[in-house]
Amino acid sequence: TLMNDRAQLQAYIATLATAPFDQLGRDEKLALLINAYNAFTLELILDHHNGGALQSIKDIPADQRWKAVRWNVAGNVWSLDQLEHEQIRPNFTEPRIHFALVCAAVGCPPLRAEAYTGAALEKQLAEQTAYVHSHDKWYRYDAATNTVYLTALYNWFEGDFTQQAGSVLAYVAQHVPTLNAQLVDGKNPRIAWLDYSWALNSQENIR
Repeated sequence: TLMNDRAQLQAYIATLATAPFDQLGRDEKLALLINAYNAFTLELILDHHNGGALQSIKDIPADQRWKAVRWNVAGNVWSLDQLEHEQIRPNFTEPRIHFALVCAAVGCPPLRAEAYTGAALEKQLAEQTAYVHSHDKWYRYDAATNTVYLTALYNWFEGDFTQQAGSVLAYVAQHVPTLNAQLVDGKNPRIAWLDYSWALNSQENIR
């Protein structure tokens, strides 16, 4: 279990504090920030695990959760919110990060069983995106009602997707050929949002 590997996780987190961030290329920087966010989130969960009593990341007090300024990357101490919304999203026009950053909940995309790397980043993000759009937890189309059911990530971060594709449906269609065919035919489906489970994730949410 993760608790048994906590020393290894903490050792990795310690290396992030002295990472040569400014010397890295674009993909290496983004890979490092994604890995950092995910590692910090896992450590946060372990901090509050309470022998397995923790049911959701949302059960952690708000000031100790996403807004807690405690995580060191290359000498900069940030909160998880700052890492995502001030460092990653504005500096990398890459909506696929929403399928890579984990929130330790069943509703968020699965955690890869490997670290992101600069060299493999494009392949890894493409795989995460394809995975999300081929599982009905995050994407589903109902032909009878011409409705596309989408993960709430598309609702919460709509601007990140529309900035790249013009609309949420156009972005999704880039990754779902059948939906793209519908749009080409002028059959614009309506969007409905899938329930987002904040229950603490488990081995089933690792791939």
